[in-house]
Amino acid sequence: MLSGSLANYVYEDDGIVKALLTFGQTADSDKSGAFEIWRIYVSQDFQGVGIGKSLLTFAEKQAMLSGFQEIIIWAFKENFKAVLFYKRNGYVEDKVMNLGDPYCAEGVRFCKRLEKS
Repeated sequence: MLSGSLANYVYEDDGIVKALLTFGQTADSDKSGAFEIWRIYVSQDFQGVGIGKSLLTFAEKQAMLSGFQEIIIWAFKENFKAVLFYKRNGYVEDKVMNLGDPYCAEGVRFCKRLEKS
């Protein structure tokens, strides 16, 4: 089980960094014990080719292997591509709030229950 630290992964191909993934236990007090994807970033030049889906699947597998039953991820409410991506992958909008400084934007938290296979 992950505890107190974040795992960072780089998606690289032919020496080119195409994406980043960071995950670990959430800091959200109302979701204590949940697994959180802190960051999925795919370079604009490589979006739409399945890298994000691969990273999401990898993170979900790591969460299940670590014994988590719920996974969460935050997105900017106005990041329509991200919001649609998470919804298409089974994530449900759970909470909306102003993220404050330095973001000064509305954030949406998405949740997904993990099923043991």
